Parts: sequence; structure tokens; C-alpha cells
Amino acid sequence: MAREISPKRCATLASRMCAMSPLPRTITSRPRRPPFFTACASPWAGRVDAHRNHKTGRNHMRNLKKGLTGTALAIVLTPPAATWAQSAGSGVQEEGAQAVPDEIVVTAQKREQRLIDVPSAVTAVSGDALTQRNLTRIEQFAAFTPGISFSEGLTGPQLTVRGLNASGQGATTAILVDDVPLTSSSSYQQSTTPNFDTYDLERIEVLRGPQGTLYGASALGGLIKYVTKAPNLAHFEGSAQLELNHVDKGQTGGSVRAAVNLPVVQDSVAIRVSGLYERLPGFIDNPLGNASDVNSGERYGVRAGLLWQASPEFSVRLSGIWQRDDRDAPASIDLVGAALTPATPPANATSIAYGGELQRNLRLGEPIKRRSQVYSATLNYDADFASITSITSLAKMNFQRRKVLTHYNAAPGVTFGDVLSGAYGQPVDIRSNDFTTVRRINQEIRLASAPGSGPIDYLAGLFYTREKSSITQLFDVTSVTTPPVILTVPVPGGGLSVPARYREVAGFAQLTWHPLPNVDVTGGARYSRNRQRSQTTRFAGFVSQSFVDVTDQPSKTKEEKVTWSGAISWHPAERVTVYARAATGYRPGGPNLALATQPPGYRTSYGPDTTVNYELGAKGELFDRRLSFDVSVFTVDWTNIQIPTSVVDPDTGVPNNFTDNGGKARSRGVEYAMRLAASPQLSLFVNGAYTDANLRLAVPGIGGARGDRLPYVPTFTNTAGFDYRVPIGGEATTFVGADWTYVGSRNSDFIVGGLAAPQTGHQRLPSYHTVNLQGGVEFGQHRLALYVTNVGNARGLYYYLSGDGAGGTGNGIVQQPRTFGVRFSSNF
Repeated sequence: MAREISPKRCATLASRMCAMSPLPRTITSRPRRPPFFTACASPWAGRVDAHRNHKTGRNHMRNLKKGLTGTALAIVLTPPAATWAQSAGSGVQEEGAQAVPDEIVVTAQKREQRLIDVPSAVTAVSGDALTQRNLTRIEQFAAFTPGISFSEGLTGPQLTVRGLNASGQGATTAILVDDVPLTSSSSYQQSTTPNFDTYDLERIEVLRGPQGTLYGASALGGLIKYVTKAPNLAHFEGSAQLELNHVDKGQTGGSVRAAVNLPVVQDSVAIRVSGLYERLPGFIDNPLGNASDVNSGERYGVRAGLLWQASPEFSVRLSGIWQRDDRDAPASIDLVGAALTPATPPANATSIAYGGELQRNLRLGEPIKRRSQVYSATLNYDADFASITSITSLAKMNFQRRKVLTHYNAAPGVTFGDVLSGAYGQPVDIRSNDFTTVRRINQEIRLASAPGSGPIDYLAGLFYTREKSSITQLFDVTSVTTPPVILTVPVPGGGLSVPARYREVAGFAQLTWHPLPNVDVTGGARYSRNRQRSQTTRFAGFVSQSFVDVTDQPSKTKEEKVTWSGAISWHPAERVTVYARAATGYRPGGPNLALATQPPGYRTSYGPDTTVNYELGAKGELFDRRLSFDVSVFTVDWTNIQIPTSVVDPDTGVPNNFTDNGGKARSRGVEYAMRLAASPQLSLFVNGAYTDANLRLAVPGIGGARGDRLPYVPTFTNTAGFDYRVPIGGEATTFVGADWTYVGSRNSDFIVGGLAAPQTGHQRLPSYHTVNLQGGVEFGQHRLALYVTNVGNARGLYYYLSGDGAGGTGNGIVQQPRTFGVRFSSNF
């Protein structure tokens, strides 16, 4: 029966609907030195010679580096060498020889270094390994990277490093392409973070632990860097890949990917272009809407680069990426939930409704569209004493989503659809139309000392960013007829728009001192200053509780922040590093909405939250590099956490949502990765993490008690696997591989309002196991593979909401069911 709604109840519901929006709520590393007991009187002489050779033989070294890093970490389908993804290396070997890894070079510290020399926890996954495993999206490779936990809300994937997640809407993990930062500095723009295709990448680097010194804001827990392939000045080359797959009880999908490298002027100018088209199969049905496989989609994009080596000392590199991701709906399904009893959910609340069938029952669609563009120009000049690098970039992200709110709990057992049907005099649906854009210009200039030039290496730089963003949310109240009719009587749905600006300037420096031939001491700091401005316009309608458009006063903030890091590393053997590191990170504060009348307890702005990380680690390669390992032990203290909260205006009874600082958390754990080339045919690998991340101070506003685990962070994760290859004559080789991933239990988000909220907060989600298999044959430069992912048809949940489904059900995001596929690839 339709319910009548009072004006005060309308205001309360409107505020809660707003709360569901995104609103407030040259390999240049120094040569390895001999052990201390064999050190000569002048241990840096070799480094000076290395720099001279580097300068005169630049092109040779550049080509050598391409050959080395292009095949690093390829566990599957490279000659049985090495592990697939690992912090200490992998690679290929000559036919019949014991597996020996290639050298891995990374840019984690904004200069090229051997991975085993970096005094911090870094994992690198080569482009070849990503392609051979068909890990085309960042969430797919997360399972193979220790210390990363994956969740996926209604706006897209979210990666959490070292457990730093507390239900806020700002990102805690920074995303970069090369040296271009893409993560928005705003706390309300996490939905715009891109998820680029990984085909034809050089590698992906994952830096675990705060990276505030060299990378600045929003790298609270760490960062993920896509490193693109530079054009090859010397050789024409290309690749192509065709794929066909089918999801169990779902659709058939497929993809086409290709890349080509073309030297235009030999050893001087080259271009590289890659492209993709992918049909994403759906597997969720909508009986209420009389539709099947409603979460299908498409993905396509282009990546292009131009490299001009103007002289041995000076180069210019231009790069561009354009990618579009369209989904007819997220992978959202109806769960048993706890719509009637959110404070005391049933034991099977996270079970799939309708006897385990993957369904999402809605009368309206929930399409998602995402556009990502990145353009950059990198100029590099190598002087005798140092290299000077300038990086100018433009990043543009656009996100659109339609979200049906009809079945969302307004109160336990009462939905928005129930309440608004009384106001509009007929059964209705409610949906929000969200439009989010970010346009970010970055400029960085840095000076790095020449490798091997003395006992102290230095790196210093200046950084500037200007970001313009906008969040617009328009609400529709529609009839339940076919087709639906948008209702405007007694009032339209209304909405709001929040344009914002962010500007930041920063300076940073880092020094590395080599007091002994096998000891390094590193320290650095960064000073950042930002200014922010936002202004809200509320459009006439139900949500704004107004018959006219209203524009609030501008909200402005400014802040300064200093971050620092320090490390000491010891090299007891040629290919072993033991290190200790301390580092800090931060996420900028910002303005809340400027209300005409501010209730008690409302804050017009919120401050930055910060992390301090301490870690001990060891990495290296033993037994002629057949065994590689990487182990780190860490503790991270997180203070002044940015949390969504709400206060009620005592005069109107209207809740006002905003972001505040409160609470402390600590994350402690162990991360490990190991690879063993057991024989020329067999490679074994294992990686995982134990993470104990919990609140150290209660946060009543979101129902968080001291000791509660942070959201979507499993205590234990582990991935293990093998790859086996057998030559069968001529150039042909057969291969087979398997991997198993375990993700432990997690808890869903905290909820604003705590136990009084109409949703269950901090619901426990069950653990799950995933097994993947693949096998096939390689013949020369061609490869044919058959694969099965999620062999056991596991139903791992990435997201949970207790009351958002039709018929009093909950809502969740589920992993893709068992999928069969065939893939053919060729290099030329």
C-alpha cells in the first residue's frame, strides 16, 4: 500500500538519496658492488666508468634494455624460467639450459634501477606475462600481487594496498601511467579512476607502502604504475591476438588486439600504435525486466607513442591513450540480504537469492560508461653531471552511471519506492543519473644525478597540477509503465551539481649515500601546498526540497603538507638486498558543501589524513638465480581518517551529510613472493599476504568500534601455481599451467548512522577459492592456448549491501562464473 509522506520525511529521504551519490558524503642503476670484504680503496671508480660507457653507448644500452625487460617475469609460456610475477625476477633461458631469469629494471624511485636494488616492497609484472596469462584488467592481476586486496562497488573496481580502506570515497591507492598521475585529488572522484587494458605494456609496477615523498598526494597505501612500451628506433615489430570465450550460463564474448612498431627514421624517429576491441559477455538475468545477460558490455581503445632521439643526449617522447568502457549494467546480483532486520542480519544474508541464480530484478536499466584519455610529452636531456626530465601531461576522465534506487531501504523494510508512491499517487521507480568528469593538467621537472658519479646520488624536482572536476546528479521519478514516463507532479526529481577546482605545487628531493660498497642510505622529503574551491547548485525538485534552483556560497580551503621517507639497505651478496624503510603518505583534505544554515556539529571542511609506514624486507636470487624471493614485514599507522558522516538539523529534521576526520587505524602484516625454476621444464610460484588491519579508535558515526577490521581487507590471501613446458620437435613446444587463489573473509563497508542506519554495516563476507587452468602449443612466434577460468564456479563477493534488491533482497557484486576460452596470438 502506498504510504503518505510528510514534508520532514521528504527532506530526510532526499538527504539519504544524496548520500548514495559520490558526494559527501639507459639502465642507470649503479653497477653492483663487490662484497665489503673485497672492496677496493676507490669503490666508486667503476661507477664513473659505467657512466662514461652509458653516455657513449646509449642506443646500444637502450636496445639491450628493451630485450631484457620485454620478457621479464614471463612465468607462463616463456621457456620454463621463472615465475610469473615477482618482486625479484623471472625470465627466459636458452633451449635445454636451466631456467635463468632476465634482469628486471623498474622506475619505482623515478630513475631506472634493478628491481633487487630498490629498498622498498615493489612487484613488477612484465607485459609479456600479462599477455600470456591474459590478464587484461588490473583486477585480474591483483591476485598475483602480494599486499593488494580487490573490491568492486557500483562505480567500478577499487584496489587497496596494505589494507588501508575505511569506507571513504577518496582513493588511497594512486594510479599512474608512466609518470603521469591519474588519481583525482578530490575525495569524491574515486569513480573516475581508469582501468586500462594491459595489452602491449612494458610492465606494471606495484609499490607497496606510502609513496608521498616522490609521488605526492593520494598514495596513502601505495601506488600502481602502468609503464608503456617506448617506440623501438631500430626494428619493425608487431603482434596480434584473437580470443573467443564463453561464460557458463551466460554469453559468448571475444576480443581483437594488435600492436605495431614502425621506425620512421632509423635510430632517430619511431612510432608505436596498439588497439583493442573486446566484447564483454553478460551472465546476469533480469526476470522483472524480461531480459537476460544484462551486464554485457564493450571495451575499445587506442594507445600511440612517438619517440624522437634528436641527439645522443636529447630525446622527446609523445604518448596518448584513449579508452572507452561501456557496460549495460554492473555485475550486480540480488542476495538474501537483511532489508527487514539490518541491525540483526540472518546467517545467510550474503547468500545468493533465488536458489543461487544470478539475477538482478529491476524495471529500469543501470548502464555504466567510462571514458579515459591521457596525453603526455616527456623531454629528457642527459648532461655530463645529471639528467634533466620534463613531463607535461593532460588527463581527462569521464564517468556516467544510472542507478535504480526504487528498492533501496529508506527505513528497515520500507523502500524509497514505497514512500514516494504515496507522494506521487501511483507506483513509481526512482533512479539517479550520475555524471562525473575530471580534467587534470600536470607538470613535473626533475634533476637526477648521473649514475655512478660519486658517493651520493641525488634526485630533485618540482611538481604542479591543476584539476577541474564536476559531479552532477539528476534524479528521475518514473511510472512503472512500459515505456516509463518521467513524473514532474507534484515536483520533479531534482538534483545537484558540484563543480570543483584543485591546484597544487610541490617540491621534492631524495639523496642516496653509499657509505660502504655494499650499504646504501636513502632519505627524502616533499613539501606540498594546495588550494581547493567548490560550489553546489541544487536543482528544483524533490531531492533539493525546493521549487527553484539554489546555488550555495563557494567553499574554499588551503593546506600545506610535508611528507618524508628514509631507508637503509645492505647487500650481503651480489643479488641479495636486506632493507629497512620508513615513509609517510597523505590524502588532501577539502571543502564540504557550504550550507546556508549550518546545524551544530557540521564542518565546512575536513583535513588531510596521513599514514606512517615502517617495514623490514629482504629480496634476492639464489642458486644461480633459480630461486627468487621477496619478503617484507610492515606496520602502518593511519590517523585523522576521512570518513563520511551526518548531522541532523534540529530545526528541520534534515540530515546533512559531509566528510569529517576521525578515528585511527593500524595495519600490520607480512607479504611474500617466491619463484622456483625446479627444472628446465617446470616453474613453481607462490605469493600472498597476511594483513591485520583494524580501527584503533572507535568511530561512532559509521558504526565502527575499536578493533573492527577495515572494509574489504582479507586477513589472508594466497596464490600458488605452476607452469610446465615440453618441446615436441622442431620449434613446437606444448605447455600447461594452473594457479589457485584463496581470498579470506572480509567485511563490507561501515555505514553512516551505525546501528540506526537502514543498511547493515560491516557485514562479514565469506572466503572463496579460484582455480584457473590453461594449456596449448607454441610454434615459432605463434601460440594457441585453451583456458578455463574459475574452474570451480566460485561465487566470490566483491561488494555487499543489505537492502537494495527487489522483494526485500540485498545486493552484491559477484565474480565472473566459470569461463571457457581459446586464444591465438602471433608476433612478427
